[in-house]
Amino acid sequence: MEAVLPDGTEDFMISTGGDEIADDLAVVLSFALNATFTPIREKADRLIKEPSDSTRRLVPADVLPRTFTPRLVLRATDVEALLAFTTSLLALNRRVYEQAMRAMRRIVTASERVAEDPTLAYTDYVAALESLSVDTEVPDTGWDRYPHEKKKILGPALAKLTGEQAEQMRSAILEAEKAGVAARYKAFMHSHIRPSFFREEAIGVVLPVTEPALPSLVAQSYTTRSKSVHELRELQRETWLHAGGAHTADVPGVGLVLTHEGLNRLARHVVRTFVQRGSTELDRDYRWRNHLPNVIQVRLAPEFYLGRPDAMTKTTAAARAGEFFGYVIEVLAGRDEQMRVDMRPVLERIELMLATHRKRAVREPMLAIYLLWHRLMEPQYHRPAPDKVLTAALTELQEPSMFAFTTGVLLGRTPPWSVDAVCDLAEQRYEDMRRRAPVELPMRVDAALWALVAQRLLDDGAPTTLVYAAIDRAVKCSPGDEDVMALERRFAAGQLDDLDLQALILGRSPLEHSGTP
Repeated sequence: MEAVLPDGTEDFMISTGGDEIADDLAVVLSFALNATFTPIREKADRLIKEPSDSTRRLVPADVLPRTFTPRLVLRATDVEALLAFTTSLLALNRRVYEQAMRAMRRIVTASERVAEDPTLAYTDYVAALESLSVDTEVPDTGWDRYPHEKKKILGPALAKLTGEQAEQMRSAILEAEKAGVAARYKAFMHSHIRPSFFREEAIGVVLPVTEPALPSLVAQSYTTRSKSVHELRELQRETWLHAGGAHTADVPGVGLVLTHEGLNRLARHVVRTFVQRGSTELDRDYRWRNHLPNVIQVRLAPEFYLGRPDAMTKTTAAARAGEFFGYVIEVLAGRDEQMRVDMRPVLERIELMLATHRKRAVREPMLAIYLLWHRLMEPQYHRPAPDKVLTAALTELQEPSMFAFTTGVLLGRTPPWSVDAVCDLAEQRYEDMRRRAPVELPMRVDAALWALVAQRLLDDGAPTTLVYAAIDRAVKCSPGDEDVMALERRFAAGQLDDLDLQALILGRSPLEHSGTP
């Protein structure tokens, strides 16, 4: 890889090491040749063994003889087919290429675990093929081809409708069936079977898949996968034990099913078709650096960027405030000796942004940062003329919000809001936390808010059940916190003197005069 990026900056990584290329090559060779390739000798020794004919201790060759039996000899036609396949694979659009590689990895992994867990191996085969079917359009099917057992259930209800209503209902049922994952899987499989599957590829195959049986075999494979995933249903032993290399088996009570060997051949055929038909259009938007191996993305500690003005925007203000709260808490609690981040450049940016932004959701987090800095830091670290912004902060942070609550408590002031206002704020915050990406605040902040709710409810004469529910949420918002659990015990005993919310957030005893052990 180039050491210097197009913008002239030095790249942090100039080589990936190359191991992943060897691993991917092993996958492609194993898949394309239906054999076993691995850069790990111990793995090869474990997998490649003569069939054992054991009913208790299987080896992979007992289930997939071609893939794992030793002394496999490649013919010239095998090598030609391999070259053609790899050429088509490497020419694919990058998105399609990665889809194919993921499916091949899963298929190869499935084949490697057929002896240790036949059910999981079977499930992985189906999952690999299912992953390729996400964009498949399901063709329209007539009511005459709808499963007979389902029509028997729906028949009596449809008979009570008028002819037009019944037809509309049938159309709706067929459309709903098309939207299902199973329908996409079946449609994908059927559309990717080439004539060669029933001709030259079937030469010498024991009990091959026939065209009339293919739909039911594909459906049965998906049913097996679903029962394994959702019910932990084990694959019947008749499917894989003593199959003798057959590609289908007649299982008592189930009927004709694909064996591992049959599913293995079907999967490889379908993926080959997918590769042959895949788009080769160049993906100019593909950001290949985001897909480099040996790179792990991690979140930087806030002190690395909190002091950077460009990190403060109208969309990141709330997140920056939450991170700043966490940083301030560590300093006030004495766990961090001093404030190591100089926020003055950010405060200057805040002054400029407040002049043009009027939305409360943008202003409150900025004002909270600005106020905390000027209340906690010595005058030599203040902004030259902070009075205008501080006045705005003292005014706007009077209304109930998480930023106003946290700022007030950290400065040693319990908000004077009514019990209804506190409850509404806590409930709103709780609902926000249940969403996908809430504003992150230190866990003890939420615990402190619910502790305040509990106290206000108790002071207001609310039912005990509501008080206990509030303190229960305090515990669940800061799990395993001994201080919060001690607070819960005090609430249960009715001893609530001198509840110190600041001490609770900072990690000191929140009940200074309670005698809590």
